[in-house]
Amino acid sequence: MSGRVTSVAVVGRDASLWLTATALQRALGRTGVRVQAIELDSRLSQVDVYAALPTLAALHRLLGLDEALVLKVCRGVPMVGQRFSNWAMGAAPFLLAYDDEPPSGELPFVQYWAKGVIEGLRVGLEDFSFGTACARLNAVPVPGEHGAPASASYGYHLHAPAYAELTKQLALRLGIDVTSSGMRNIDVAGDVIEGIDLADGTRVRADLYVDASGREAALIGRLASKQFESWAEWLPCDRLLIASAPRLSSLPAFSQISAFHGGWVGLYPLQDGTAVAAVYSSSAVGDGEAVELAGAISRLPISGDAVVSELAPGAQRLPWIGNCVSVGEAAIAVDPIDAVELQVTHGCISHLVSLFPATAGEFPEADAYNAAIRSFGSNLRDFQAAHYLFNRRFDELFWDRARDTPPPPGLARRASLFTARASIPLNDHETFEGQSWAALLTGCGIVPQGYDPRVDALPDQAHVEKIQQRLRDIAMLARSMPGVEQFLTLDQPSTAQAVA
Repeated sequence: MSGRVTSVAVVGRDASLWLTATALQRALGRTGVRVQAIELDSRLSQVDVYAALPTLAALHRLLGLDEALVLKVCRGVPMVGQRFSNWAMGAAPFLLAYDDEPPSGELPFVQYWAKGVIEGLRVGLEDFSFGTACARLNAVPVPGEHGAPASASYGYHLHAPAYAELTKQLALRLGIDVTSSGMRNIDVAGDVIEGIDLADGTRVRADLYVDASGREAALIGRLASKQFESWAEWLPCDRLLIASAPRLSSLPAFSQISAFHGGWVGLYPLQDGTAVAAVYSSSAVGDGEAVELAGAISRLPISGDAVVSELAPGAQRLPWIGNCVSVGEAAIAVDPIDAVELQVTHGCISHLVSLFPATAGEFPEADAYNAAIRSFGSNLRDFQAAHYLFNRRFDELFWDRARDTPPPPGLARRASLFTARASIPLNDHETFEGQSWAALLTGCGIVPQGYDPRVDALPDQAHVEKIQQRLRDIAMLARSMPGVEQFLTLDQPSTAQAVA
């Protein structure tokens, strides 16, 4: 029987490296596992921003990062959702907010709404969303009294270099061995990494290697069985431009995502500025035009140099090969839409910790990890692809091609069932739950033609009253929430012991 895994080398850069190394140290350091971080050159610029889902807060709690400190150091702004404009010619913008799921056993409210629509209700689904109501008021849905009629969560906009440095300092404080010498050679035999030679002449050997290098896939990409599966068919943007603009006079509680003829422009407010991103197809838009569009669509003066990088959405068919595990965008390279970059790292970390090998050598856990990450990634891909494939922009080559592309089977199945009965079939390892899927599909113009028959157990008058009461509850509750500016100045827990 092989011995236990006692050494882990995490190779990577920026937040993915530090979150992974810190999580492994927190989870396994007391068991005798030694975690070493090999830092590669940063790929971040001073204009980069992380837009993150509410689940990041749970990871922060596990790692010992205080929210007040994160917001202060990273000039962070709470994000209640994302607002999508111009994805359908003539249609109003729609919001994807982060409402919490109803208690187990209770029918989703979308079922009651679907019956109402069939019977003549003309109020959109998002008007019944607590998160959307807060976003419209630039309010933050902070936890309240138990038994509130609705609840929602918020994510973050964070200055990416500052966040990477904050998580690095946490790793150093935890005693993780860090080297920034750089790699000179990766010694590979088939599907096994035998060692890493650093630029300073030292050699690193570990029982397990973790690739947190991002899209470069510096380790997993060297192995014989590597195979990258492109998702360009469904996620057609291949260029990302990031620039900076002045601070917005009033901080919104959401990202603004605006489509144009060859892609989309995103606005991500920070406390001291605004990150502006243009995500586009190089076959439709040149880099120079993208800069002009970013300024014109955002209606903000672009300052400093814009940074352009390539996008290649897709995933490793085998994110764990031999003694190498890939995490974050080394495993799943996502489209920038829907604020899932850090979520990919978080999801991979969670699965790696739960499947951390019992012994060194054969690693039977790899099969389970690969299956879980494939499911996790394909669920994310389908959610992101819906924005493109279900667009309603006509007579524009980029968008017409996207709309004519057959969706992945899983996305087609969800759209079909939602159309038939307002139901969302969920898979294992989902990031977005049923309410988010319903908001996305209705935002894309897909209206249910039926509903769950159990809704009819509620008498007609009670059904009307339920609809009306939901609207009243949402409006009243949202008005009681603090605005973004107020939230950022509220008395929050002391940061004296913020990094535990």
